[in-house]
Amino acid sequence: MVTWINILCVLVVIGCLMPHLETVKGHRGEEKQEIGTLAGDVQNWAMLIENYILQLASDGIKRDFTQSYLDKANYTSEKRNGSELVQNVKLDLKSYFEERMSAAKRIADTVREAYDEYEESARTSAKHLSELPFETYYDSDVPDKLPKDLEFNPYFRQPVSFMNSTIKIADEVPRNDPHVIDTVLLTRKWQYFGSSTGVTRLYPGREWSTNFAGFYDDYDPRVRPWYIQATSGPKDVIIILDCSFSMKGEKFSIAKAVANTVINTLTKQDYVNVICARNSHWNEVGKWHFYDTQVLSCQKKRMVPATNAYRKDLKEKISKLKAGGTSELEKGFDTAFGLLRSVPRTGCLSIIVFATDGKDTDGEDVRCGPGYYTRSGYVPGPICKYNFTSVYSVVMEKNKYLLPNARIFSYLIVEDAEKFPGRLACDHNGSMLKLLTGENLITQMANYFEFLSAIAITNKGINGKKKRDTSEQDANDAEYENALWTAPYLDSWGLNLMITYAVPVTSKRTGKYIGVVGIDATLDEIENFLKKHQWGSVYSFLINSNAGVIFHPKLKPSTKLLEDPIYIPISGLEQDNGSPAEFSEIEDAMIRGETGVKFIQKARDGKARTYFYASIMNMEYSFAFSLASEDMEFRRSQEPLDRSHINDSYYNLLKMYASPLLKKKLPGVYERIDVRENEERYPGLRITYNHSTIFLPPQSHCDPIRYSYNDSLAEKTLEAHLWINGKEEDKGCDIMRRQMYNKGVRADVLITYPIEKIWRDRAFESIDQIKWTNVGLRSGVFRTYPGHRSTRNYDPTQRPWYKRTSSAPHKTSVSTPYMDSAGVGKVNTISQAVFEGMTPKTTEECNAVKGPKMGGCPCEVDSDCYIKRCYMSEAEGPNKDRRRCATERVEAVTGLDILYDDFQNKTLHSMQASDFRKSCGQMYNCPNGLPGCTTRCYLFDYSANLVMDPDFLTANALDKSQYESVTLGRKEGEVMKHLVYHHKFFKRKESQDFQGSCSITPAQPKVTLEGLPQKPEDNDDYYRNRGKIPNFHNDFGCIQDVVSYSADDDALGPSKMITGNVSGPCMSGFYYVKALPKTNLYLLVIEDWMALKQTLFYNFNCNITRSVVNSGAYLIINGTCAHKDTSKSTLRDLGKCPHLSDVPLKCGFNGAAGIDTSVILCFQLSMMVLSLWLLNLIELIVFTP
Repeated sequence: MVTWINILCVLVVIGCLMPHLETVKGHRGEEKQEIGTLAGDVQNWAMLIENYILQLASDGIKRDFTQSYLDKANYTSEKRNGSELVQNVKLDLKSYFEERMSAAKRIADTVREAYDEYEESARTSAKHLSELPFETYYDSDVPDKLPKDLEFNPYFRQPVSFMNSTIKIADEVPRNDPHVIDTVLLTRKWQYFGSSTGVTRLYPGREWSTNFAGFYDDYDPRVRPWYIQATSGPKDVIIILDCSFSMKGEKFSIAKAVANTVINTLTKQDYVNVICARNSHWNEVGKWHFYDTQVLSCQKKRMVPATNAYRKDLKEKISKLKAGGTSELEKGFDTAFGLLRSVPRTGCLSIIVFATDGKDTDGEDVRCGPGYYTRSGYVPGPICKYNFTSVYSVVMEKNKYLLPNARIFSYLIVEDAEKFPGRLACDHNGSMLKLLTGENLITQMANYFEFLSAIAITNKGINGKKKRDTSEQDANDAEYENALWTAPYLDSWGLNLMITYAVPVTSKRTGKYIGVVGIDATLDEIENFLKKHQWGSVYSFLINSNAGVIFHPKLKPSTKLLEDPIYIPISGLEQDNGSPAEFSEIEDAMIRGETGVKFIQKARDGKARTYFYASIMNMEYSFAFSLASEDMEFRRSQEPLDRSHINDSYYNLLKMYASPLLKKKLPGVYERIDVRENEERYPGLRITYNHSTIFLPPQSHCDPIRYSYNDSLAEKTLEAHLWINGKEEDKGCDIMRRQMYNKGVRADVLITYPIEKIWRDRAFESIDQIKWTNVGLRSGVFRTYPGHRSTRNYDPTQRPWYKRTSSAPHKTSVSTPYMDSAGVGKVNTISQAVFEGMTPKTTEECNAVKGPKMGGCPCEVDSDCYIKRCYMSEAEGPNKDRRRCATERVEAVTGLDILYDDFQNKTLHSMQASDFRKSCGQMYNCPNGLPGCTTRCYLFDYSANLVMDPDFLTANALDKSQYESVTLGRKEGEVMKHLVYHHKFFKRKESQDFQGSCSITPAQPKVTLEGLPQKPEDNDDYYRNRGKIPNFHNDFGCIQDVVSYSADDDALGPSKMITGNVSGPCMSGFYYVKALPKTNLYLLVIEDWMALKQTLFYNFNCNITRSVVNSGAYLIINGTCAHKDTSKSTLRDLGKCPHLSDVPLKCGFNGAAGIDTSVILCFQLSMMVLSLWLLNLIELIVFTP
């Protein structure tokens, strides 16, 4: 055994030293070459590849034709007034919110009246829910108890009943409890109501969602944000857990459950922290055990907002706590009051929740002294006995100076020692309860939750009697004084991010708290509303009263969030290290709820921008529109006056043209389209070679939600076909909702129609390599050839190829490989920008502007123009016979998809060395004469993503991680490191993504796509046919550190090429980097590339080298600490605390309960003395002669 161990140790040492020994003597082929031999070839290869891409784009995309159609189109110009826009949007949003507020108040009145009537009437004799009449009791969790008229509704995104409501009972609530049965009966007429008993009444009725195992999801309204915010208001909560040894076992489990229950019922408007209180001790044999009072949050000196991230962080740390140590509560309470004085916090209501067993000793194992030895043996130290008097003194002194004073809620766990926790609670306007189990804690902890709801009920007398000095109108207003719009949260019913108008309801008869009525407004609707008012480069954003961003084009849309959002300050998106400084004035004004306008000469995107802003909902939220200078005048293309040369366009749902409805309404059309199925080039797809097809994404519709979830495909196809080919007046989305599509959609369809024939009649060498050719317009109109179906929520303007090309419109862009959404395999997209129809300028107008020439001015080369695009335009006007600059606005992006294999083979074929020895991929002897060297060739874009890599050719198409978003740093770390730190060619940027997505387990490649949606039709139908049981989701929301790189062409120098020699733990070789200037690509060639000889063990150094310069998003282990609340004022300081009633609480305790521990201690000391006396007596007897 020893021999084998020695051998293993030697192997490990050799494995570890091998890389260093080889570094000393030099890797094979590592001899430094100051000058490579392929410089001329690389220059030539770059030119050949660029020419291939440009020729492919010219022959395949035909951008010049599409540009000419736009240049010849008729345009109308309209001056836009940003201030007028903001006022109109403000009024519309005000009406939108007031409708929901009125509805909620009407329901609340009905709830109150029905409850009081029910209280006065005879109660039901039913003992079980099953005994209730069927029309009274429809249950979302019992299939047999669901309404029979459930039908799919796009706004609720599931089958619902508009004739009946349903009830949902929280899992921990006894279903046949008399209070539950009463609640079901008395709420049968209501809509969206959460009861204090844990029952929810929903209208329209629906079946509840299930988890991946097929069980119905739990739902307790009392822990939902809309309920909590309506019943408590903003508060600061410190939870103190007695973590001493005496709490071990079931008691500590209950205490942790108390903490979790309180945390679960907090919202992001609250602040919280948790303290585990205990101290070190010796045990009965004199061993020292170290413990200390600790603050559980990663923020040790202050409270943290109760966001989803912080709550998850605290609950995770609570779950890992184990009882141990001796009681030490003085430091725990001292720390608690320090946190309650810190900033940020609300300053509105201070609460301490304290869980303990009340015992002042921790048993025989916990000693407060090291013990000592006598002639007779070891004597343990004294058993610890805690002095609670010092805790009383600290709490009394600290609370005296805290504003507002903290209320203490004590929870005595199992034991009968009520005196300490009871006195602590009663002396500080709190309450104490004893808990024997950890079940149904919301109901057991009624003293805490009923207090929160009671203090929120203001300006009302007892039993519904009004105060004498209030008018009838004042009393009516008081009923809704605590109604509020909640902070945004993720809806548990699948409607994504939303806000709720929540109205707490109390009985006029008894004054008892009944529950909360809620009416929702989805952020999806609000986002769509704001987007409807955007044009050109205009964008909008929405923030809350603390400048936290709710909606912004740089953030994920609300439909893509996995967790409740963490609000990033708007300055983080509109400023870069505090620049432009002028935006701070806009931020401050929006926080104050002001309406105004501010011009910034150079905004973050480099453009001159004007911000128009206003507040809504009593300054709870503010929105803004950002207009660039060119957006002040809006140009919209008009439908061609002469349509004699324009035939019908066809909607993308080709299959629907064969439906009975369309066969009847559009006879002969299906035959004319000539739909082909399962063609060799397009297996499994329906396509037409005769025509292109038109797809209209959600943003092109007046009601995007209705479109997205409308499964009446035949009707949808008929409506779209008749509209895009119709001649009725295009009025856009007027307030009467008489039209389905945005204004200008049909104009874009008609203007781009002629490109269909151009695409169909193309004939050039590479035509067989092209899968799709398309054009996506700013309006969302998407024309593609051959005609085929697109996925339902496809939006060309949000695709990476569209954004990439729009950001550098003067270049031809090539995408990284990706799996085509239509299902034809791995493709690259080559795309070019199409500009808004030219606005010709006179020579005088052009000469009046210094610097680069604006759109419509004569030019000679691209660099003459501001937009860097100079071409012969067919637009009428001055200088028609000369090349002119394109307009500054991108109207469309047009491109083609080519199979990756074809693209790579053609590219590699271009890279043949002049000596025919060192062509790409060719093996040859290294400079030192040994075999094993090769020439490696890559194409990468300005973000260091690989566009062409020989390894992609053999990569499994099902394993997207092997070819999608693969970075240069991941494949050639040494070269990337050289480019970043030596040549400064790549600039590194780090940021935090507070809306990131992480995986529970590492992603694994799929073995097969069988049974998974692959084609657009599969994806669309999957939503409808997915079944009742959802898939297991491996992703969760997280905070990530995002590392990215961007290329700096200035670092290329006069030769426009970088060279260098690298040798590292992964490889060695001489490299060349050459730009393809008219594209977004760079060519990397590594001559004499040789991989490091692999050792018997993992090459850690190579892995580290690559990871240092790799880009991507990485999980921050404790990401909550990366997000800090920078508030310097409390809500109390700002005057934003709601008025709260000073509700007296009943508080009592049994001061004599339990056994007096001093008696136990006295008895134990007496027994110890007696034992010592007996030992001495035995010694005398034994040793006395």
